[in-house]
Amino acid sequence: MTFSATDCAFEGFRLTRRAPLAVLLWAAAYAVFFGLLFLLVGPHFVTILSLISQMEGQTEPPLEAMEPLMQAYGVIIAWAAPLGLLFSAVVSTAIARAVIQPDSRQFGYLRLGKDELRVLGASLIVSLAMFGVAFAGFTVVSLLAALAMAAPALWLGVVLLSLALIALAAWLSVRLSLVVPATFAEGRITLKPAFAMTGKTAFWPLLGMAIIAWVLAMLVGLLGSAVAAPLSLMVGGAERLVGMEGASVPRLLGALGPMLAVSLVVNAVMTAAQVAIMYAPFSAAYLQIKGAAPRV
Repeated sequence: MTFSATDCAFEGFRLTRRAPLAVLLWAAAYAVFFGLLFLLVGPHFVTILSLISQMEGQTEPPLEAMEPLMQAYGVIIAWAAPLGLLFSAVVSTAIARAVIQPDSRQFGYLRLGKDELRVLGASLIVSLAMFGVAFAGFTVVSLLAALAMAAPALWLGVVLLSLALIALAAWLSVRLSLVVPATFAEGRITLKPAFAMTGKTAFWPLLGMAIIAWVLAMLVGLLGSAVAAPLSLMVGGAERLVGMEGASVPRLLGALGPMLAVSLVVNAVMTAAQVAIMYAPFSAAYLQIKGAAPRV
């Protein structure tokens, strides 16, 4: 079946109106997640800010300055990647549940069970597929760019190949965009059926819906930033982190507690609202394409 792209694009707003407590619980969950991440990697984040500040204006930063920067990035990624994937699976499943099973309101639709593990597995497969395409494409473009240094006529090929890679990534993103709601709704990892659902007449409406949802989420983010800016100025901006390289978490909390608390709350609320606006439309599109009604 076909579906209304514009109608589905606003499902996130309908969800926040229909279940505001759930969105607040998602914001609280994000606050816990961000707080835990800061406890684990906060000093490394400060190290990155300090080193980047020190390298401003340097055309060729010394190698000895890049080594601690890469080490700090490595530690952050080592913690943030697995925790982020698990947490994202929990939240994206909660959003799908809120649209597909709106009466399952307990705990703000948040769970940690088989549904979330299936969504985690499906998300990992999609992420690996996207990474594989991006890595292979980047490798080919880099090789062609290296050849173009000696043969300038090849730069046209670099540009065309780069545009083709962007188009391929966009196409694959749309074709895999219903994997999460389909996996949740059908109780199994459904890559091939979800891929098939997004072909033919559904592709372009899904792409348009995704663009509308993204623009709406960005507008909400800009509005949130405008509201949060005066609060950040009142308690001191993030520039206060610069110069505290090597400080422990207790020292950071003691020196920058109010600023970190405001940043934590603001980012948690904004992120919860934005993910609801961006993810909910795909569950609504899944229901319309399947010709199904929300389950009670």
